[in-house]
Amino acid sequence: MTALTDRDRQLLEQACATPRDWQTLKKLISTPDEEALPQVVEKFYEQVDQSDFSLADWVEALLCFDQWLEEQNISQRPLTSILGYIHCCTLTLADTLAPPNLALITGEMLKQHGFDATSDASPDVDA
Repeated sequence: MTALTDRDRQLLEQACATPRDWQTLKKLISTPDEEALPQVVEKFYEQVDQSDFSLADWVEALLCFDQWLEEQNISQRPLTSILGYIHCCTLTLADTLAPPNLALITGEMLKQHGFDATSDASPDVDA
């Protein structure tokens, strides 16, 4: 992940609750095309800024999503689609209520609706 700036690395690492979470997040945001990483990270920040949730909340939701994909034996991690899904989860909330835990909302939405972006993916046979 050499394309990640020091500033981004610091912000994202601080948003993780544990070193293990940081390792998982690094894997999740890694992309085969390192040139695209700055745009992916910028899109991530834009999604955070457009919501009522903190960067730490979004990181927790991303980690929840990653765990759900792992439990479904899905090896693909289409980060842009995942970010869009979490963004949609933020839009399901009433404006008059205090925002609940974004990871819980994301987990509930995944349980109820699944995630179509990986529907063509085959389960990871090695898992």
